[in-house]
This record gives sequence, structure tokens and C-alpha cells, in this order.
Amino acid sequence: MAKKKDEHHGGAWKVAYADFVTAMMALFIVLWIIAPEPNDNKIVYEDEIDTAPPQDTNTQGGEQKTPGEKPGDKMGDAGAAQRMKDLQFIADELIKLLKVDDLEPEPPVDVKLVNETIKITLFDRQKKPFFKTSTSQLTEWGDFVLKNLSYVAVRHDMLLLLDGHTAKGNTDAGDRAESGPWELSVDRAAVSRRRLISFDLKSEQVIRLTGYADTRPLDGMDPKMAANQRLTVHMSVAPK
Repeated sequence: MAKKKDEHHGGAWKVAYADFVTAMMALFIVLWIIAPEPNDNKIVYEDEIDTAPPQDTNTQGGEQKTPGEKPGDKMGDAGAAQRMKDLQFIADELIKLLKVDDLEPEPPVDVKLVNETIKITLFDRQKKPFFKTSTSQLTEWGDFVLKNLSYVAVRHDMLLLLDGHTAKGNTDAGDRAESGPWELSVDRAAVSRRRLISFDLKSEQVIRLTGYADTRPLDGMDPKMAANQRLTVHMSVAPK
């Protein structure tokens, strides 16, 4: 009987050892599952390199790549550069059609490229008004501008956003006593849209019109200044 009791106690360590090994295996599996993949670190490293300023790597003997440069980077840069070149050509064409003199102290039109968009600001100047005083009726100059704008937009298949703005304190809406700067800014954008369409622009090419009243004055300008009365047109190439 004593012999059997010794044999029973002699096997207990094996059970404890098996439990220990099982626990270690489970711990190893958990750590393996939650550990980050090596590729994750590689992606982060490449992204950090891509945000660094470009380095000049032009050398003789073949094309060199900047660290972190991806195969399509140069093609993408070339495409963006070409799009900006095309937009500049369209902007120059419009300026030529409008016969705008850049040397004027208060030019009636401002054209610039912003984020692959042509931003056209049409000022309602006192010397060259775009609309008749305190109304949404176009002047001869305003009609001329929209005719040429429509021509360029149709010719190059452009999409347009129209924004109407007024100067602060300009609440006179003529004989429409119920109207104010909000109604006037919206009406001017809407009238401009209808006139553009009458010049063969497709209705779907104007994708938005907005009236901002006097809430968005020009940067650094007194909201009461007359220059804040304007129509802003954003033109971009329609996606193919």
C-alpha cells in the first residue's frame, strides 16, 4: 500500500507541468495575435517620408528616385501641372474676351486660380456697375461679361458655382420694401444663372447658387466698402 501511495504522488508534477505549458502556449498565442504586423510599420515610415520636402536627386546616368517615392507620384504631379496649365489658358482667354485692363485702379474683374478652380470676382463698381443700383437687373456691362463667361464655360465644358454678395448697410432694394441684402444677393445670383443659360450654357453646368448678403466681406476690407458688392463665380472642369 505504501508503494502505491508513493507512485500516486510521483505523477502530480507532470499534471502541474502540463498546466504550466498550456498557459504559456495560450499567452504566446495572445501576444502573437495583438502584435503589429511588420508591414504596418513600413507604411507609416513611407508616409512620413512622403510628407518631407522633395530632394533634388538629378544625377547623370539614369533616373533617380527620392526615398519614399511611389511609382505614380511623378505621373500625378505631371497631371496636376497640366490641369493648372489648362486652367490658366482658360482664364487668360476669358480676360482677353472681357478686355480687362489690369492697370485700372479699380478693375471690375479679378481672375485667379485657386485649388484647381478659376475664381472670377465680378465687382459691382460705381464707375462700371454690374447691376443697376439696388436691383438684380444687369447693366450692359454685366450682360457682356455673362455672355463671354457662358461662351468660355460651354467651350471648355466647365461647372459653375455662383455666389452673390452685398456690402454691409446696403439694405435698399428699390421699390421692394420687403427685400433686404439676403434677397438681393440671392436674386443677383439667380438672375445671373438665368442669363448664362440664355447664352447657351446648359442648366446642369450651374451646380450651385448662393446668396451671402453682407456676411462674407473681402479679406481685410471694411464690410461697408462698396467693393464687397460682387458676384463670385467658381469655374472648374467637369469630370469626364
